[in-house]
Amino acid sequence: MNLFFQRIYIFCCLLLLSVSLQAQSGNYISLKQRTEILENKKKIANEVDLFFDNNKQIITKYYHSSTEFIMVTNSLGEIKTYYPESNEVGYKQITELSSKRNLIYYFANNLTDHLGLADEGFSLSSNTFENQFYVTLWKAPSVLKGIETVKMVFENGLPVYSEYLANKKKILKKIYYTNYKDFTQFRLPLKIIEISYMPSGDSIINRTLFSDVKVSSSADNKYFNFKIPDNAKPLGAVKNK
Repeated sequence: MNLFFQRIYIFCCLLLLSVSLQAQSGNYISLKQRTEILENKKKIANEVDLFFDNNKQIITKYYHSSTEFIMVTNSLGEIKTYYPESNEVGYKQITELSSKRNLIYYFANNLTDHLGLADEGFSLSSNTFENQFYVTLWKAPSVLKGIETVKMVFENGLPVYSEYLANKKKILKKIYYTNYKDFTQFRLPLKIIEISYMPSGDSIINRTLFSDVKVSSSADNKYFNFKIPDNAKPLGAVKNK
């Protein structure tokens, strides 16, 4: 009898642990994103509050710019841009900017083996080990001009480096993923540095920093369910009158 109750006790503990882990997990991810672009010795920076609903696959971004605006993107690439000050809204659809093409989507869903390359039509051509690094090589689709292959380097199962190469092995772009942090369900690099090499010999450096990352099981911020006012005017309608 004691053994029976002991098993019941262990089962209950495991059940409570499972519930606890589920409570810690969540499909609502919010974070602050700062992007800095260095080009021709000039730096441009912008700050964004990003809210990702992984259930609905909707990304809402609040841009802290001179003219503040809110951008809502779904998995189809449908984009709504709302300007609170003028109560105007713009609509467009760009498949390549789908919420499922955003890095947050790939990391949050642990799709880090290709980080979107497969969705862009790249095909895996080789995979090897170089010391402690796992290296994959991806061949570009024929419709994508200018890029021949992409090299991805992994350490401890996480991408740490990507390299885009043109014909004759010329490097077009390098991307470094650093400062990983564990959020139970997934791991996210808090710093991403992208270096694009121009034909002129110059380069553009893009640094993205993530901070204040929160994962919740409930939509605890209004921007997860942001709704554009029904009386919002089409963008430019007032100016065209």
